[in-house]
Amino acid sequence: MIVPPRPTPMDLTMHDMAQVHPSISQTIGVILHLEGTAPTIGELRRHVASHLRQPRLTHYLHGPGLKARWHHDPAPDLNHRVREQHLPPGDQHLEPALTGLIAHPLPDTGPLWDIWLLAGYAPGRYVICLRAHHSTQDGMGLIGTLTTLFGTAPAPAADPLPRAGVSAYLGTARGMLSACAANNVWNDPARPLTGDRDIGWAHVPTQRLRTAATVRGGDTNDGFLATLSGALRTWSSQYWPRGAGRPLPAITMVNLRRAEEHDRPGNLCTFAPMPLPCHEPTAEGRLDHVVAATLTAKDPARRRAMRSVMDLVPALAFQALATRMTTPDRVAITTSYLAIHRPLRYKRDPVIHIQPFNWLPRHQPASIVGCSYAGTTSVCFVTDAALPGLRELPSLFHDAVEELPQRPDPQMRPPTQPPHTGVTFPAPAAVGGATAVVDFAFIKDILVNQAALPAAPINQQATQAQAGIDSMAVTVLSMTLEDRLGVLITEHDLAKAPSVAALVELVAQRAAQHSDSPPSARERAGGERCHPQSDRTPET
Repeated sequence: MIVPPRPTPMDLTMHDMAQVHPSISQTIGVILHLEGTAPTIGELRRHVASHLRQPRLTHYLHGPGLKARWHHDPAPDLNHRVREQHLPPGDQHLEPALTGLIAHPLPDTGPLWDIWLLAGYAPGRYVICLRAHHSTQDGMGLIGTLTTLFGTAPAPAADPLPRAGVSAYLGTARGMLSACAANNVWNDPARPLTGDRDIGWAHVPTQRLRTAATVRGGDTNDGFLATLSGALRTWSSQYWPRGAGRPLPAITMVNLRRAEEHDRPGNLCTFAPMPLPCHEPTAEGRLDHVVAATLTAKDPARRRAMRSVMDLVPALAFQALATRMTTPDRVAITTSYLAIHRPLRYKRDPVIHIQPFNWLPRHQPASIVGCSYAGTTSVCFVTDAALPGLRELPSLFHDAVEELPQRPDPQMRPPTQPPHTGVTFPAPAAVGGATAVVDFAFIKDILVNQAALPAAPINQQATQAQAGIDSMAVTVLSMTLEDRLGVLITEHDLAKAPSVAALVELVAQRAAQHSDSPPSARERAGGERCHPQSDRTPET
């Protein structure tokens, strides 16, 4: 078991905020929709009890404000933390139960998490909801807990972080300062923010977001942010003149967790400024703005600098920065995005759909988190109820997805994928003849630029060991292939290739097989079958 070191400055700031403003909930979580016969509450408790070596389930912050330290409870009371609600028959009873559960207080002693089982609303379906306090789990931590409890394969390791130069540290400092600059967008004296929150979800096919972004050099997260920008552009033009025709200030959360910190509780993330290009009139223009803006946060050297700053900054200084960022004239929208690349299940019952949910910080207009799983990206909108029309954001998000380009410009290629010779196959959900090329250069590009391996040892005749391809690089390769191409090749299968040339051949063959296969019913439906609500109305 990993014994957590001192809390991070973000841990302590979140803990202090919870004590100073106890009426502001910091509950985050995920809602798992499963197919099968719901377990008894006793069965679920025994399942959770078998995983209590997980530090995030046994550790919590205790003490006043910034002086709090980790406490360990090896046997939290599961009768209090694993509970159930039996709902009347009918899908219409599920959403009110979920929104009520999200607002329900967490346990007030010991580890700050609980799990709820909701059943009875439909035969052959049930829900498991995992909730936690943000001071003890961030977004990637929550995914780690999910993988421990309901995973079918080990969680992927985090990307290695190379050394950072002076420019990376200076850029990090400038980014943190710019994120707390005055913007005067949300401090309208005629409509002060009240802190009362609304919550809603949108569910869209991940392929639509991914395909539109990857052809312009981005990823699914870029597609999510560009679509959000389109939705907010429409909203501000109709309801909020102070924000119309300009980029809207926003921050995005950046994961800084190292591979050896997979089980560590707390917050190992930071924020980066991410102005949303709501001023840009076209979806293509918004995509290009977002792809360019997120390159900085994706740069491994910049993330290394961010992590060093997080480790070294005093908790008091970080608290002062967070306080400054939550004053009415400086607040920004918070965004975050998570992707779960491996299937989840309880016993033999598959998780078919996931909804995330988030909290709304003090004075903030909106907190928006997207989570991709099993072909569907669910987006949760938590908004201040005082702002007119923000309840319509889920519907506006669906409209903005329809504006995304579906027939990519054949002259436009991601900058990391120049023309090569090799095996060519249609990209996932290919429309208009979009193609990708799998060859040695394509695989080497991923290993060098995504897995941060040195380029020199990677040649076609080298074994994986000679090329420096370790288990972490294999995991990054597997996840990148799935995200870019929609092709799932397990780490186990990739690791069996005896040489780099054999690795390239394996990926090319699987990609060709994937392109020749007809789409599944769920892919054709864009994941809509998994939606728990009939309307088109998910962390951190």
